[in-house]
Amino acid sequence: MKRQKITDNNGVGLLEVMVSMIIISIGLLGLAPLVVTSIEGNVISQDISTAGNLIKQSIEFYEGLDSISSVPLYISEDGLQNRFLRTTHIWDNTTDTLVPNDVYCIEVDVSWVDHKSVSHSRNYSTYILKD
Repeated sequence: MKRQKITDNNGVGLLEVMVSMIIISIGLLGLAPLVVTSIEGNVISQDISTAGNLIKQSIEFYEGLDSISSVPLYISEDGLQNRFLRTTHIWDNTTDTLVPNDVYCIEVDVSWVDHKSVSHSRNYSTYILKD
């Protein structure tokens, strides 16, 4: 009986597995900042959506009223959802000649400071008919 040498090199060795794991680890570490950026983007988007909802809520409130008693009207609400400041300004053609007759102009501003102490604001203006 003759001894045969085993020379089958078709498998993957431990060294190759370790090198590939290191390469994959470095690649995944490179993606970590993208996760942080994505989370920060979601927080900013949530703030902008909240500001939009606060604006919409104010406009819909005044659209639902039969009449607005005292014009010009300036209302400031602070501490909305613990961070937002909403100001609503309503006027008509008695205080601004650019506003057409039988129409109220409503302007709503929402401002806030984010977790990085950066100020943001959103505003919206619209007209509603007087009844």
